[in-house]
Amino acid sequence: MLQLQKQVTAVIKEYNLFRANDTVLLGVSGGPDSVALLSLIFDANCINPTCSSIFIAHLNHLIRGKESEEDAQFVSDLAKKFKLSIVSERRDINEIARERKMSLEEAAREERYKFLENAAKKVGANVIAVGHNADDNAETILHRIIRGTGIVGLGGMRPKRKLTPFSSINLVRPLLFTWRKDIIAYLKEKNLSYRVDSTNFETDQFRNRIRAELIPLLEKNYNSKIKKSLVKLSETATQNYDLLEAQAKDLFEEVLLNIEGETDEILSEIVLDIHKLKEVPQILQQLIIKEAIVRLKIPLKKLGYKNYKDILSILNCRNAPVSNVVKDYLNVKIEGGKLHLSKMKYYVEEGPVLNETVIKIPGETKLVETKYIVKMDIREIENGFLEWFKRSRTKYDEAVDFDKISVPLMIRTRRSGDKFWPLGSPGIQKVKDFFINNKIPMLERDTVPIVTMYDQPIWIVGFRIDDRIRITKETRRLLIMKLEVTA
Repeated sequence: MLQLQKQVTAVIKEYNLFRANDTVLLGVSGGPDSVALLSLIFDANCINPTCSSIFIAHLNHLIRGKESEEDAQFVSDLAKKFKLSIVSERRDINEIARERKMSLEEAAREERYKFLENAAKKVGANVIAVGHNADDNAETILHRIIRGTGIVGLGGMRPKRKLTPFSSINLVRPLLFTWRKDIIAYLKEKNLSYRVDSTNFETDQFRNRIRAELIPLLEKNYNSKIKKSLVKLSETATQNYDLLEAQAKDLFEEVLLNIEGETDEILSEIVLDIHKLKEVPQILQQLIIKEAIVRLKIPLKKLGYKNYKDILSILNCRNAPVSNVVKDYLNVKIEGGKLHLSKMKYYVEEGPVLNETVIKIPGETKLVETKYIVKMDIREIENGFLEWFKRSRTKYDEAVDFDKISVPLMIRTRRSGDKFWPLGSPGIQKVKDFFINNKIPMLERDTVPIVTMYDQPIWIVGFRIDDRIRITKETRRLLIMKLEVTA
């Protein structure tokens, strides 16, 4: 048996990566790491079965044109060679990155893990194995140090973790303690071919520059064993973090006052005792907050160190209730010695809660999936009607100059880039700035109905109309706009 085979078999056993009844999905890109992973796991399972069945998964990112297509074909041929079933998909990562305004690397990673999770569910796999190696781990740690990280980031990659905090699927890395040079030597010894990703040599990507430029520089001028030092740092940081996390989970139960939600699986609010929380060191305070965020099923990657600091900073506010929203995901409220952490009702990526709808003029328009009805009426200015309307109106009633209106009018919620001229203001401003200036809570901003003309806001319902449709001395006909809430 090859030395690398023995090493990987030992890692599988030490970290309990697989069990006899596991169904394993191997993420195979066609590169050296994933080809070695496939060969090693397949051989290990033949010699001494460590799992019940193995599947292959391959995602074509469509990033490298013909090369990507050749990668997909190569992996398909590998599946036939090893007589394993394959799940493959194609996703345009360039387009996804543009639409979501993400880096190509970030979009590729996000889509890859989504694909692997869906593929695992499709074949009934409870374990996903990927080919990250020791070099990858060292590069990841250095990358995080440069960008700024805490003890969690210093821990680098783990050999085994849940795919997501509440997932039943484990993500494992059998090659995490294997160096890239040993993987290449193994493939040569086994006479196994592999694909080379040409983008790995492009230095416009930050991660590639770390691999191709920074690490060789550090090895040459500072520490020839820098990668081993980084991995050692990772192991120490992981041990320290695991201890702190265990303490924080125990303390969480002590400071917990209340949990609210439809079920244990769908929590809406967690309430903590501020006095008890302030008695523990700040690092444990942060980890207790993190535990609450995990239980609320808020994506941890959406919140950074500064967000945790912001939450902890308001613990010292006294005498008055304090409410704050953290990055559109978490509502934080302090009141009466209690810290209320609640999941935001609406997420930015879920889009508006009100579908764009054409408004009948005159007439009534029921807004589907809401309790709103929009009523429109056309009236002449006569018999003191306007004066009566001004006395009896609510903030959900508006009268404008009908002859300045062009139909159709639409109603929807806000969109990025929306602008209008608030009544009485000196000029045009962004709807976003209007909401901020008028202290409209962030939680409400994506739910405020907006009436539009030519796709531009003319009435922020409940707040302000556009100055350009206001009633003047020349106005003869009125458009009466009303929003009602049905029972």
